Amino acid sequence: MNRNIWTIAAAAGLLAGAVACSSQVDGSAGGAPKAAAAAAVTPAMLEQGRALYKTNCVACHGESGRGDGPASGALKPKPRDHTDRAYMSTLTNVDLGKVIQMGGAIKGKPLMPSNPQLRGAELDALVAYVRSLSEPSSVHKE
Repeated sequence: MNRNIWTIAAAAGLLAGAVACSSQVDGSAGGAPKAAAAAAVTPAMLEQGRALYKTNCVACHGESGRGDGPASGALKPKPRDHTDRAYMSTLTNVDLGKVIQMGGAIKGKPLMPSNPQLRGAELDALVAYVRSLSEPSSVHKE
């Protein structure tokens, strides 16, 4: 009985922590992306996003964003295909920013690491670039 109480208490603590983290990433004070949703995406912003993608995402998601990076073969579940327009259109820029910052576990992809260091303009640029990978007129497609 005492063990069950501790298990419930621990689960409640984890849930409270997750809620606190997710409520803090709201677009203010460098949280989830706001500029990518509110301001026009510029070529410079996409170039910054591309550089961040290369550094932080290519190993798993691949150069073209199809989820076929060099590390993807060892991952189960497989990394998300960022070129999948049907799926990507279900996500807001805030959703993408939260996944980038907090990791894939919030979307059922537990192996994707969190990137809390990406904030503000960097996060906006990366979100804009990831979004561009699923756009039909994207110059990123092969």
